[in-house]
Amino acid sequence: MITYNIRNDPKNPVLITVPHAGSFYPELFKKYIKLDLDKIRKIEDYQSDKILKLIKKENVDFLIAKCSRAVVDLNRSRKSIDNDMFNGIAIIGQPDEKKMLSYGLGVFPKIISNKSIFKKKLSVSYSKKMLEEYYDPFHKSLSMQLEFLLKKFGFCYHFDLHTMPSRALKHFKIKPDIVLGNNFGKSSSENLIYKIRNRFEKFGLKVEINNPYAGGYITRHYGNPLVGIETIQIEINRSLYMDETNLKIHKIDDLQKIFSEIFNNFGYSQREAAE
Repeated sequence: MITYNIRNDPKNPVLITVPHAGSFYPELFKKYIKLDLDKIRKIEDYQSDKILKLIKKENVDFLIAKCSRAVVDLNRSRKSIDNDMFNGIAIIGQPDEKKMLSYGLGVFPKIISNKSIFKKKLSVSYSKKMLEEYYDPFHKSLSMQLEFLLKKFGFCYHFDLHTMPSRALKHFKIKPDIVLGNNFGKSSSENLIYKIRNRFEKFGLKVEINNPYAGGYITRHYGNPLVGIETIQIEINRSLYMDETNLKIHKIDDLQKIFSEIFNNFGYSQREAAE
């Protein structure tokens, strides 16, 4: 359940992941839900993969998840599980990401817009099946590709693409168009994140760094500049390319051109990233 663009002979160490654009809902998931799918779909990063449409395949590797984040959230730890959701013990020991679990936003989300997704408790076998079918293949592919790029080039640049609802930015006097997150300097060099910020700002976009999003599990888990893996989370204000209420795409052309300009001309060297 992943769309791949993995280059046979990459000319640069650039990888983009899109973990939340998926719109596939397995029958097993639909069997348990009490909310309508149209309400559940609002959690998706709606068709955000289309923003990358004009990036040439020879310039970047892609991993795009097809399964909805409402089913399995790939940007959470595999151990971010709430046993109260199940009719047995789905995880032994202490779960990860307790704060996110308290919001109902673990690897298996249970709440959307303060409403419960499921009509009853899930079977323990449900958790095993969903993790093995949708979570594990994505993270295995991501780990393998990062290792491949790191071995080939000695370093790699990994961008994790997300979108953010404009209502989540209401505390800003001027809402940002882009939020770049590098876990407060832990998942990428400062040099790299400021270079990316400057590239977006050249197109007139307002960019924030680590505010209000500093990066989720993927950024925290994979980004490690000390070994040569630089991961930056890119959050895009949904109002730039879609009607958030009716889930319809509009004016996406501008973003497509911006991303193509940035990533079709991506020419950093290891020396530049380390400076």
